[in-house]
Amino acid sequence: HSERNGSDEEGMRFIQFWILPSDAGLESSVQQRQYGIEERTDRWLQIMGPEGEDGLDLSQDARVLVGRLSPDATLSQSFSDGRGGYVYVIDGAGVFDEEKVATGDAAKVFGPHHLTVAAVELTELILVDVPLEFRPVGVWVDRV
Repeated sequence: HSERNGSDEEGMRFIQFWILPSDAGLESSVQQRQYGIEERTDRWLQIMGPEGEDGLDLSQDARVLVGRLSPDATLSQSFSDGRGGYVYVIDGAGVFDEEKVATGDAAKVFGPHHLTVAAVELTELILVDVPLEFRPVGVWVDRV
């Protein structure tokens, strides 16, 4: 993979994370898709998920959602028993449940839990929902 800034004037920030596959020996692939701001405004937009669901295909029972909340907008996400999540404030400020958060803040969530996110200003978020128990595969077998 590689990252590159397409602008000579604007700075670039990117988020990189790894989701382990559920099976060893899968063939590598590259996927790409563009989404517009309106598709994630005041709602969760699933940008990655298991094959057959919305977004790019993951080889895992995991989902990645993004949201752009207007001031005073709220979103929620439920995590069932055995699932967990990581929610990160890309930009803006808000409240996770009753905890104030701002750009760069994040929270780990362990199910069962119903998370409520409220924006106090225009806020961009990313949420990763994963199973808490998994079978390590490939190079990760001895590292987990």
